[in-house]
Amino acid sequence: MKQFFSLTLLGLAVAQTAAAQQEPTYLGDEVVVTATRTPLPLREQLNDVTVITAQDIAEAGQSTLAELLQAQPGIEISSNGGPGQPASVYIRGANSNHTLVLVDGLRLGSATTGTTALEAIPLDQIQRIEILRGPGSSLYGSDAIGGVIQIFTKSGQGRPHFNLSAGVGTYGTRSVSGGYGGQVGDTRFNLQLGHSDTHGFSAIGNPANPAYNPDGDGYRDNNLSARVSHAIGAGHEVGLTLFNSTGEAHYDASWPSPPSFDYRTEHTVSAYGVYSKDRFLPGWQSLLRAGAGTDDYTNIMSATASSNFRTDQNQAAWQNDIDLGGGLLTLGLEWLRQEVSGDSSYAVQQRDVRSWLAGYQRRFGKHSVQLNLRSDDNSQYGARNTGSLAYGYQISPVWQASVSAGTAFKAPTFNDLYYPLTYGSVGNPDLRPERSRNRELALRYDDGVQRFGVVYYDNRVTDLISWQLYAPYSYTPVNVGQASLKGTTLSYGGSLGDYRLHASLDLQDPVDASTGLLLPRRAKRHGAVGLDRSIGPWQFGGEVVFSDARYDDAANKNRLAGYGLVDLTASYRLSSDLSVNARVNNLFDKKYELAKDYNTPGTDVFVALRYEPR
Repeated sequence: MKQFFSLTLLGLAVAQTAAAQQEPTYLGDEVVVTATRTPLPLREQLNDVTVITAQDIAEAGQSTLAELLQAQPGIEISSNGGPGQPASVYIRGANSNHTLVLVDGLRLGSATTGTTALEAIPLDQIQRIEILRGPGSSLYGSDAIGGVIQIFTKSGQGRPHFNLSAGVGTYGTRSVSGGYGGQVGDTRFNLQLGHSDTHGFSAIGNPANPAYNPDGDGYRDNNLSARVSHAIGAGHEVGLTLFNSTGEAHYDASWPSPPSFDYRTEHTVSAYGVYSKDRFLPGWQSLLRAGAGTDDYTNIMSATASSNFRTDQNQAAWQNDIDLGGGLLTLGLEWLRQEVSGDSSYAVQQRDVRSWLAGYQRRFGKHSVQLNLRSDDNSQYGARNTGSLAYGYQISPVWQASVSAGTAFKAPTFNDLYYPLTYGSVGNPDLRPERSRNRELALRYDDGVQRFGVVYYDNRVTDLISWQLYAPYSYTPVNVGQASLKGTTLSYGGSLGDYRLHASLDLQDPVDASTGLLLPRRAKRHGAVGLDRSIGPWQFGGEVVFSDARYDDAANKNRLAGYGLVDLTASYRLSSDLSVNARVNNLFDKKYELAKDYNTPGTDVFVALRYEPR
């Protein structure tokens, strides 16, 4: 708590200095959906939320979703090499499989590994990203111990028009994306197609590693998204969303073939859904959605050996938002069926989850409350109940303080429960879900020009699942782990004279509660600072992303050095619709690791031409 109040005083000084400038840089009443499941202005949120808009994505100039997320408050990443290699995010120090990822409201991920292939989601298909930090199970169910990342694909607006972008860069990188969308009468639509490929670099950089192979590990991807909606009357709309990405990535390994073999993976992720929005009464808004998310992964290990793992998540939800005059009541029902298939024979191959949820929001005077309750009945282990409660007090028109508490859980994966006996290692069908209890305090400043926040959190995770040795060379998972995730996040966004500034600093202590050792690949301090400015048709920007040292293993023996990366961007608007964009990542060619022995990009240059009618 002393750390929280000290940082609060620092934040007050920063915000008061910044408030002297009065040049708006963002829409203060921007609406967020993910944090409450209902539209709510960002300045009224009681949760720790970040919004990344299409403009933010374009100005950041990054090439991968993981790189974009790395510079956001509360988020760290790891990656086993370059583009197309497995990438993970850690929100507030929680495990990588403690983040729920939604695409257009649909779950997308693997029920065998428990993670989502972020490396397979191209930025060219993304219109907007909302990040909820903190427990989200009372809103969305399993997996959201660390937080929720919701991705919205591109949608059509205004007069129908084409868009096109094409670029080239270091490591033989090429990309092209194009689409057509807009609105005709009561129908809005958009179709976006994209392709990218790169020669890449060797995934493993340590010659002493038995899997080392100095060849380039390339990646290529084809992707598409589509959205169409039609208003069928006042207060009624039906729509369809579609997303698909298919990629092939080459990687380094040593078994079962010699390292000279061209190991590769073929990975397809997709999500499609239909929905109906209906305002049956002036105070009753209904949303009915049905769809599916698929993760299809094939690992090619030799000319004759390969393995396939596929997850299908069929899902449906009915949400009703009822205006009670003094507050908003949300009631919902959900159904999820997760099914796995492929080369491995799991004893159980599908499970059903039936859920109900209830939420209540109200603002009265200077006070705000948000309450959420949810129950998830899983066919494998029964019901799990979660809840959250948040209270906010409006100290002044620009200052708000809040306190909240919530619970969350993570269901065991099919690998955890039913992985078939392989070389003595086997799953454990008696596992319990991982559980967490989170408390947090927050203070936020928002005057429509400057935005500052400081959040202190304390998240205790129990029944963590760990694969442990039970016989020579044989492992099985057990519920033995406990983690303590404490920390403070400082964030700022606004303008200083002619410059736009964003900054964040995370001071955290994500440790194994039984040993006090740092959790793998998580640092005690990390953050980012970015600055940009427009001068006529030019826009210039720079960003520094930094992290303390981390460890690659639970025993804290394999140290990963800290790092600081400098990225630069520039763009020139040739006309109102046409621009040239350039970026330089890792300007000083910093050598660093996000996972032991795995390479990361050196100085990386990318130049693109973009046509986007306004």
